[in-house]
Amino acid sequence: MPHPSSLAGPKADDAARYAAGLSLIFFGGLVLSIDIPLIRLSESGFATVVFVRGALSFLVAVLLWALLGRGGRAPLIAGRLGLAVTGLYALATLTFLLAVFMTKAANLVFILALNPMFAALLSWAIAGEKPSRATLLAIPATLLGVFLIVGAGLDGSAWLGDLAALMTAFLIALALTLARRSRQDMRYASAIAAIVPALLALPFVIAGGGLQSEAIGWLVINGGIVMPLALICLAAGPMFVPSPVVSMGYLVETVLAPVWMWMIFFERPSALSLTGGGLIIATLLAHSLVELRGRRAPQRAS
Repeated sequence: MPHPSSLAGPKADDAARYAAGLSLIFFGGLVLSIDIPLIRLSESGFATVVFVRGALSFLVAVLLWALLGRGGRAPLIAGRLGLAVTGLYALATLTFLLAVFMTKAANLVFILALNPMFAALLSWAIAGEKPSRATLLAIPATLLGVFLIVGAGLDGSAWLGDLAALMTAFLIALALTLARRSRQDMRYASAIAAIVPALLALPFVIAGGGLQSEAIGWLVINGGIVMPLALICLAAGPMFVPSPVVSMGYLVETVLAPVWMWMIFFERPSALSLTGGGLIIATLLAHSLVELRGRRAPQRAS
């Protein structure tokens, strides 16, 4: 399947393609934001969560690939570079799980928010895409928003877990950048990679006497619908927009997940959390409007 950037004229289609990419990644981030609430609703053991989410995400991705690709089927793994990108996503999942065990949630969320900065630097160095001024301004603004959300809970004692979180942010940024540079359709890479942690969790599930869950239906919804949909949308983002912009889509979860937790479990976020979330949303909206206006300006001038 040809890359979308090679399908149409340079100016009019550029703005439409960029708008489609923004819609895709923000929808992916929106869907991803209900991941944590669904896990909480399922009341499941950790190994059960990892296995069910990973296995179902993988199976659904393969099923979608088989059913939806009858005409011009997107590759499940796009060559050697696609294999590398899938491997990076799998490794990122493993470092993420290590960070979950070894550092505080606040540290993890804040460090993962470095993803857009890494993506901007890697995109410049590897893909030759210099970040726009709007992107360079948006990155520190979103970092400030994340700091307001989690700053009170930051802890400097768990340095090994923090390092794992930092590796996660870097690996995701590198995967997005390589996918962008390849100009190949790698929408399934992230969901396919989910099988790796699932296989690693399987022995623990067996040793624990099987799946441990009070309401496994929520976990099935999460692994069978939410995760594959979110992962495929976000992994498809580099076909349309630069990798730093795709990385910002992941921040939507940072903002909205606490809101859903408030609505479902009455875990009210602090005033600073609400302020930080508002700053992130405002920054992402402003960034999107500026970028779209910049791409439409040449079209109006012509």
